[in-house]
Amino acid sequence: MIELPAAFEQELERQARLFSAHRGDGHGKAPRVYLVADFEYRYDRNAHAGYRIADGAAAEPKIRWPFHRIEAAAWAVLRFTPGEPVPYIEAPIVLTAEEMDEKAIVSAFFAALHALPQAVLVTWGGEAKDLAALRLAAAMHDLSLPAQLLDLSPYSTRRLDLCSATSVAAPSVHLPEYAAALAIPSKPSPSKDIGKLVEGQQWSAVADQVLADVLTTCVIAVGHLKSMGAISVDKPAALIALAERASEALPNSRFVSRDFKPWARDRLRAAGLRGTVYRPA
Repeated sequence: MIELPAAFEQELERQARLFSAHRGDGHGKAPRVYLVADFEYRYDRNAHAGYRIADGAAAEPKIRWPFHRIEAAAWAVLRFTPGEPVPYIEAPIVLTAEEMDEKAIVSAFFAALHALPQAVLVTWGGEAKDLAALRLAAAMHDLSLPAQLLDLSPYSTRRLDLCSATSVAAPSVHLPEYAAALAIPSKPSPSKDIGKLVEGQQWSAVADQVLADVLTTCVIAVGHLKSMGAISVDKPAALIALAERASEALPNSRFVSRDFKPWARDRLRAAGLRGTVYRPA
């Protein structure tokens, strides 16, 4: 009998799990797990200035992603079980440089992904910047990449970049642009202001911004995945469940209390309470 290398056996097992998940495991019981994430950055101006001096006239004047240090991260985990109208939603996590440095923020995020090897990592435009910055941070801080970031293909089944998935061959658009078209609340501060908020260490506003991006992306993900037949869910009930979970976990968020939760309630009312009525435990 030929003995297969352990790594090869693990990969076969992973592919089998993916196949079972796509087919509903034959019993309609296999949950689909999605971890939705977003990040905010600070420009490493000193390092970039050194690069420009060293490379002279050939240097790139714009401070591009290798010089972006992660200063905030947020993520939420959604579990969709066939037959269940409302997903199980874990409390959203928000981390900023007010409490920890880049290594600690990235380590915590990687730990969340390591703990959920079956989860699909969902971002908006992550393939264009966030994932590159995360891989750079891993190399810089001597961290092990989670499985979701090991596949370098931008079309990996381990990840879903909604910016690409929603546009396909059409021009890609910004998150608040897409959200506005669907009347979904988004960024409490204009996109162009986030760098100033980070450099000004206005951590409450930074935390609200990165949380808002995750919640908005969660809403888009639910609509996209349902339309693609990947999940079956009572959407208005799922949205109010997401709002309630965020409110419980982060009661001081102005975005949640002022914008997101009232909007989710309105969506539930607009549905005429025809679907599953979500009531927090």
